[in-house]
Amino acid sequence: MKNLRLLAAFGIGALAVGAMFASAQTGRTKVTWFVGVGTGGQPDQIEAEKAAVARYNKAQDKIEINLEIVEYNSARDNLSARIAAGNAPDIVGPVGTQGANWFKGQFVDLDPYVAKFKPDLKGIDEGLLKFYKESQGGEGLPYAVYPSFFFYNKALFKESKLPDLPTKVGEKYRGRTWDWNAVRQLGMELTFDSKGNSAVSKDFDSKSIETYGFVNQWNLGITSMGTAFKPANVFQNGKAVIDPEWVNAIRYYHNAIWKDKFMPSQAAMDTDLLGRGNAFNSGNVAMAWTHLWYTCCLDPAGTGKVKDWGVGVMPSYKGKTIAKLHADTFRIMKGSKVKEEAFQAMWWIMNQKDLLVTYGAFPANENLQDDYIAAVNKKYAPVKINWNVVKDMLKYTDTPSHEQYYPNFTKVDDIFAKLATKVLTQPTLNISKEVSDTQKEIQRAFDEKK
Repeated sequence: MKNLRLLAAFGIGALAVGAMFASAQTGRTKVTWFVGVGTGGQPDQIEAEKAAVARYNKAQDKIEINLEIVEYNSARDNLSARIAAGNAPDIVGPVGTQGANWFKGQFVDLDPYVAKFKPDLKGIDEGLLKFYKESQGGEGLPYAVYPSFFFYNKALFKESKLPDLPTKVGEKYRGRTWDWNAVRQLGMELTFDSKGNSAVSKDFDSKSIETYGFVNQWNLGITSMGTAFKPANVFQNGKAVIDPEWVNAIRYYHNAIWKDKFMPSQAAMDTDLLGRGNAFNSGNVAMAWTHLWYTCCLDPAGTGKVKDWGVGVMPSYKGKTIAKLHADTFRIMKGSKVKEEAFQAMWWIMNQKDLLVTYGAFPANENLQDDYIAAVNKKYAPVKINWNVVKDMLKYTDTPSHEQYYPNFTKVDDIFAKLATKVLTQPTLNISKEVSDTQKEIQRAFDEKK
């Protein structure tokens, strides 16, 4: 009955189904839901998606959702081929901003459907509505948000007799501003060699590091690095622009690895000591800057190596705090022949609490957050998570987004990736020259699209 009331609220019971688009077998309008270019392909997620589709199809007799799941590594090519063949699915998602950028121009503006069907958006913060509008061009409504903040290993802090990280923007740390300079100092104090010498000691041996102070956990793209210092557009009036503050950020991270030694290189992250890439989860890193989606891969206290952890707010840079945001949603393809039905089915999917939980997705809608919070609290008990930190970081999102669209998107992404690899692997690097060369290469990629 609950599902029937929800469906009626969005007018599904009053749909007039055109014979041209109706299923001959069921008399329903078929709507294809394509999963694969974002999250949704894990076994538990697939089961939850199947169950949701079964509920929807059973609850009403006007629309039939057909679920299509494609493995992530091939989903991009699969969807591109479908679009080229004129056989695009109707709904695509969940998909993040960057994933959607691969298919720029292929999704519809949802504003006319929002105006017609009037979905209830009261539980969604105005700031998030604005962020989605600016970063996704009206093609997606707020769904799953993954703010960024600091995870930290409380046991390692206690061993060094250091206080917990700030939990409010503007809060001091050891009497000093909580900024990226403070992260550097703290990171060095929390980096230790095999003899227990920290990176601030003259006796420190950087060749035998056993504990690192800080890591960008799966968060090492150039646009991510730069945005922490200042959100900025890469494409400005036809020109490639790498903001000077991004250059400062790149230099900061390169120094953190190769000079100050409190952040691991790529080679170090690939070792058993740091969990073959899952560094913070190894228990040998004190602080990690990452997104809420990291709960996907941080082991519970009962079985993991990190027995007690906390969360802290993002540090500031030159007085401004930036907590870059990853934002997933569902979209409707321009090639869909049943856009109105797709919108109604999509909105129903977006309001299923069990899907949000299995996606590890923090709901943009405050009215749907309780189940998610309860599930994560249960997974990590007895760790006490300060959810105010998570929610507050949503007030400091990056505009323009670090996942912004720019011409020749895939090629430019590859160019940025080459620079990021150099930062992580080359101890001697002329940052100014590398950035200049990268900017010229990006400009050539932009010019290819003129």
